[in-house]
Amino acid sequence: TTLRRPGSKFTRFTVTMRLSDALFLALPILPPAPAAAQTAIGCDASCPPLGYESDSSHLCPGMTVDDVAAARLHSICHPLNTGFANNELSFESFREKGRVTVVANYYTGCEAGRRESGVYAGIAQRIHDETGGRVTFVTSLKGGSDCSRWAGVYHEDAVKMGLTRPSTMPLTVSDASYDLRDRFFTPPYPHPSYVVLDENLEVTYKSVGPCCGYASYYDCTNEVALGLDQMLTDEIMLIYNKQSSSLEETAGGEEVAMVVTDPTKTSNGEGNGGIATVVNSTDQPFNDSGSGNQNSVACQSTEYDDWSACSKTCGNGGIQFRYRIHSEGTVETRPCPSEVASSLPPCEEQCVPEFGNDYSTTVVASGFDSPRDLAFHPTPGVHLGPYSEGRTFHPDQGEELWVANGLNHSVSIVASLGTKHQTTISRRDRGYYHYMNNITALAFNSVRNSGRNPDQDSFNYFAVCNDNLNDYAGSKNPNLFMGPTLYDTDTVNKKGRKNTVNRIGEDCSDPADECFFLHADMLHEAPACIGITHDPEVETAYGTVYWAFDTTGDNSGGAGQLVRFDFSQPHGPGSMDHSIAVVRRYPEVKLYEDESNEHGHAGMIVHPTKRILYVANPGEGTVVAVHTDTGRYSRTARDEYPIFSNRLPSFEYSIYECVEQQEDFATGLDSPSGLALSLDGTRLFVAERGGRIVALEAETGVVLQSIDLSQFGYTSILGLAISPETGDLYFVDMDTNKVLKINAARITEGECTYQSLISAEFQTAFDTAQLRVDLECGKNLFSLARDYSCKVDGSIPNGTLFEQVHTNTGYASDNPDVQSMAGMDEAAALLANRTDCEYASELNLDALLLGGYYCHICLPQNHGSSCDAGGTCANVQWQGFTCDNEYYVDFDFNVNDPSLMISSLHHDRTYPKDGVLELSRGVTYRFTVRTGSGRPVSIVTPPNISPKASLMESPMKSRSSHGGAVSGPILLRVDDATPPCLHMTLAGTRPVTLMIKGADECPGSSVEPGDDMNGVPGVGAPEGEGSGAKCISFIRGYFALVFVCFVFTI
Repeated sequence: TTLRRPGSKFTRFTVTMRLSDALFLALPILPPAPAAAQTAIGCDASCPPLGYESDSSHLCPGMTVDDVAAARLHSICHPLNTGFANNELSFESFREKGRVTVVANYYTGCEAGRRESGVYAGIAQRIHDETGGRVTFVTSLKGGSDCSRWAGVYHEDAVKMGLTRPSTMPLTVSDASYDLRDRFFTPPYPHPSYVVLDENLEVTYKSVGPCCGYASYYDCTNEVALGLDQMLTDEIMLIYNKQSSSLEETAGGEEVAMVVTDPTKTSNGEGNGGIATVVNSTDQPFNDSGSGNQNSVACQSTEYDDWSACSKTCGNGGIQFRYRIHSEGTVETRPCPSEVASSLPPCEEQCVPEFGNDYSTTVVASGFDSPRDLAFHPTPGVHLGPYSEGRTFHPDQGEELWVANGLNHSVSIVASLGTKHQTTISRRDRGYYHYMNNITALAFNSVRNSGRNPDQDSFNYFAVCNDNLNDYAGSKNPNLFMGPTLYDTDTVNKKGRKNTVNRIGEDCSDPADECFFLHADMLHEAPACIGITHDPEVETAYGTVYWAFDTTGDNSGGAGQLVRFDFSQPHGPGSMDHSIAVVRRYPEVKLYEDESNEHGHAGMIVHPTKRILYVANPGEGTVVAVHTDTGRYSRTARDEYPIFSNRLPSFEYSIYECVEQQEDFATGLDSPSGLALSLDGTRLFVAERGGRIVALEAETGVVLQSIDLSQFGYTSILGLAISPETGDLYFVDMDTNKVLKINAARITEGECTYQSLISAEFQTAFDTAQLRVDLECGKNLFSLARDYSCKVDGSIPNGTLFEQVHTNTGYASDNPDVQSMAGMDEAAALLANRTDCEYASELNLDALLLGGYYCHICLPQNHGSSCDAGGTCANVQWQGFTCDNEYYVDFDFNVNDPSLMISSLHHDRTYPKDGVLELSRGVTYRFTVRTGSGRPVSIVTPPNISPKASLMESPMKSRSSHGGAVSGPILLRVDDATPPCLHMTLAGTRPVTLMIKGADECPGSSVEPGDDMNGVPGVGAPEGEGSGAKCISFIRGYFALVFVCFVFTI
């Protein structure tokens, strides 16, 4: 497949093999793994699954479907005309005396469980008929398939296996949001799987089908699959007969529907158990109709109504529409006629409160490294807490702004924004060269009170988008295995979860440790991504839906595409299981980057009530408006886009077509970049890269007001963000490395106002037409943005496309938990000695990183580690790495001889208290102090004295203006100006000698306990203040010190 990154950044290249083939070259070819479980759970039907006992999201026997899940409406895609209102069901309608409901969980494709779907369909029709409709069967069709085609397949399978021909059962639900799976069969519960609910919607039975564990559809035979008949029939009739007996007793002996089990009959009449028929029934068969669909005949009018008024009151007048009461071709639109538009006034700029009648800018923070985007954290303090990395924070003071730095692949956190406690700290992933490579956009899940299960809700998560083709920071030929990365920011309420880790991979719970993000998930279908936003929907169980701007989406090289990523159930820290996710491509939404700028950003934001996604389209100078809940499955994307995250059918990778969009919602813009919505959702702000920010009316796309910031020197504006507390507008300027706020001039009420430019007459006509079509034809049929001629011919994917991308490498095996010690692929150990690190060598660096290597000679920039300057790393496979220039400083509470204890993970030793620690010039050393409150540690140097002189005999030369570090790092840069002898001191203990390599001898550590030692300038703030790394430099004095601190802090 030929793929090209448009513009001058990347030249054309050709991928001539599947990514899996490329990765095979990283390791010797191994025998195929046995066909076993889809997950480490295997086919164990335990509920909750083993290892997930504390997870409350699993619906298990004895539990009742919660009210939210029971009330949710599900669209029935087969059969049609069921009699349910709008062909939608809710499980609440099955909460009825004597009722039994059965739910099945399948995936499309040629996986083994699909063999059971025909058996289930035959059982469903027979039992439903024989119980007078009191047993209802539901099956969920996932989003990666066409409903009518798949229903036809399992209906045909039922007949071929000699079962009852399905007609009205099962009810196939279009589970495009995976709501049924994630609420009834929360992963990692195996599949195919089944739940039986009683009349109160209580789970009476939950288990796994007989085809579980077979590798494919062809491995599970009909004979095996037919075992489902006996399994389900027994459990269904057990609860059905029990409820029927209870009904008879309640009725006081009156005749009720009774079912008698005939142990000699099965679904195909061949004996060995089954169910008999309804006898002595005085009930009418259950009517599934609900209110019924009364409009199918009426919705056939061929006559259109008159054209509406024009939509806008100025300029070109917008559009007109006309409609008819018909299920096809319901609405037609056209531009406002020129004779009408010519009579309208021009659209004059007005005044919006975010700009005011006059404005100014304030630099909020500076010193970033090519900032591309910014976003407000929904819960300030939940990530940093009151203390982190030796620094004090004030989570109850001010907002928290997160900034994406493109060039150093990090996120800067501006804490306590706008208060006297404001401070900035930088943080990144240990594997930033893959997970945060040229980070260009970030977005938070800010949806509070979503009603989701707390163990599933991804509130406070954020995702980043990387403008890179996966070249490992320029060190490797790119392979396009790149996409958005997901992180959970909550460390305060989720201690021990490893949402942040130290270098060695332990939970970053010690306030002295340097912390790194540890990703919760990553998907790999959008390389060179320049925009991302969270979807505030509340339909999915986890809330992990993000929309992304993929600049490489069009394989012809002509344009990018819109891609919807649903991480579904994030695999969580420490795992690499990508089997539970949904990726959908929208090729009709063509997006273009600005090829004239090397580093770009495209703003994206979803209107929370209109359900419209606004996308900046820099190369076209437009803003595109996409209706997020539209589009239909067309085909699998695995054929046209062969680089994807997982082979299993539970990973959906699809192409959606017939999406509703307005390609020219806003036009005439100069390289639009950042987007933001006003707090009330009525104004859309668009940044033009060159310095202008435009306020558009969100309803019409008309310019309400604009401001020009280029006059202040800001000519590289990218991301925008609105403060959720004040409504103030913030932006990043890439070239000046600043975050700024727009200050609207103080105005009296009434001086800054604007009038909506939507025509009241048009709005009335729209509301009337939509209501009438909804009533007479059903919902979701009326739309001004729909192409009613668009048809989708859903195709069934080729089963060979469901092959693991990375089989037999360090990335993945048939066990998806390969990043844990238990699931470690032993073959990954063979990568340790690979030295073919050349740009175009066969070694794939994904196999290194995802095979448990955070330090390797072939990984970029200091072997992939984040050791401080001059340090050398050592890999600890599947966990992290150590650095030879990092030491821990603890306090020994020995009553008779209290002392400092120096230890090193890298050297695996604790140094004797009277020993000497040798340091080398050209290296920055990190001493992580963990002595605790009241025990400040300093590094000092004596004056020029003879090596034999006692430290007690000469006063120490003070190099500290503060009290030292008690919890956090001291960074000591040893260079040519560093004295040959230093001492680490703590009042009341013997000093520890630090001797620079090459020195003949240092003064003895003979200072007695109780002597007062002063420290080195810049070691740190007074105890309790916390100022991050304590930076020490003996070159260029104060200015070098400030430089070191600045780089570390920002």
